[in-house]
Amino acid sequence: MQVDRRYGTTTGQGYGTQHQALRRAWAPKVAAGAASCARCGRTIETGTPWDLGHRDGTGKREYSGPEHRSCNRQAGAQLRNLRALDPAPAPMTAW
Repeated sequence: MQVDRRYGTTTGQGYGTQHQALRRAWAPKVAAGAASCARCGRTIETGTPWDLGHRDGTGKREYSGPEHRSCNRQAGAQLRNLRALDPAPAPMTAW
């Protein structure tokens, strides 16, 4: 198990046993060039880095399938940036 001190274990990040098993199941199809990106729909070419994507809005509970690494991480960055631009309102203090 790989541990990155900034983010904790892979399981703690939402990439535990289920994620790893599903990624292994997809790996032969992706390696053969027979998988399409769940985000953009284009074929994931053999040897291209890929991620197992999550369905947006599910909090890493549902998977969408293999995605180009760039498509997956761009979507994650956009979500993070939207949250930074539109933070949750601060609670009102009752006086």
